[in-house]
Amino acid sequence: GWRDELQLFVSMALWGNKMDLSLWPVDLNAGSSNIKEAFAKIMAQGTEKLLADNSEELLDFICSKETLARVDVVVDNAGFELFTDLCLAHTLLAAGAARKIVFQLKAHPTFVSDAREADMLWMIKTLSGLNKDQYPACQAIGEVWQGLVASGRWELREDFFWCQPNPFWEMPDSLRNDLSENSSLVFVKGDANYRRLLGDRHWPLDTPFSDVCNYFPTKVCALRTLKGEVGCGLPAARVAALRAAEAVVRAEG
Repeated sequence: GWRDELQLFVSMALWGNKMDLSLWPVDLNAGSSNIKEAFAKIMAQGTEKLLADNSEELLDFICSKETLARVDVVVDNAGFELFTDLCLAHTLLAAGAARKIVFQLKAHPTFVSDAREADMLWMIKTLSGLNKDQYPACQAIGEVWQGLVASGRWELREDFFWCQPNPFWEMPDSLRNDLSENSSLVFVKGDANYRRLLGDRHWPLDTPFSDVCNYFPTKVCALRTLKGEVGCGLPAARVAALRAAEAVVRAEG
């Protein structure tokens, strides 16, 4: 059913964050087979590498509700990660889980791969313009996505707040009020955005995510590939195991 598809595309959107320039394998050339192998390897890691996984709660929320009026995606990187975000957004609409998706994009790139409205529109235009005989699936999905943008079911918004260092609890009132009044769920993508959710503070790792982020104006789901030590929401047993492993690394190298 749709729950399985949603689980898959949430996982893709999570691990797609490894495809930014900071974690892209340096030994890969541009060959499509190598890129496929890299992504397959990342996806195969699946739950094995998850430190904190609340996906069942997320899916329970999405699947047990009537169609959500609006879901937002706070986008992180352009390129392949953005493609996985669009796939997740597409699946949310196709499953009848949401009526509208708002993409919260950056008004300027703080980092070279940061996604702006122009990046998303370029990706959709490029896909829709592909040769139908060579790339039928990609070309078809590009046309579908063009239609979603044209119809308003996908809305693209840029804001300078998304590329600032401020913690998310310093969100401007206009943005906070819009999310509070109109959005049923917000996906927050990437490590930098996750750290802003936590105020870039070193909370005890077993502090519940809900305790740290209860200030957020609506339901929030963070999809983050760890690229720094700030975190929360880890089970106590996992924290103990990580500390034991860290001690071994420090002792033995």
